[in-house]
Amino acid sequence: MMYIMTSMSIAETRQHLSEILGKVAYGGEAFVITKKGRPMARLLPIAKAKTGEKRLKSVKDFRGWLPDSHPFFRNLELARELSRNQKLKNPFTRKKRPK
Repeated sequence: MMYIMTSMSIAETRQHLSEILGKVAYGGEAFVITKKGRPMARLLPIAKAKTGEKRLKSVKDFRGWLPDSHPFFRNLELARELSRNQKLKNPFTRKKRPK
């Protein structure tokens, strides 16, 4: 795949990194990062999976890969039951420290 490369200094890259990553990931653009005019690195979008390649989209897609009697499915059902009965906590929230 051919990309039109935009050249950008390290300082410019540092200032606009979020914007650049968005252009790479969602716009398919490519960038060459330079230091004193010399190329140092290249930012390219990650290649997408081939359309014929099957990817697992959810846990239920494991059916067929494992026998139905596999303990994985029993544990999955147990986890579902527990999650219905309990309020789930976000593991990424921080606890407030008392002052």
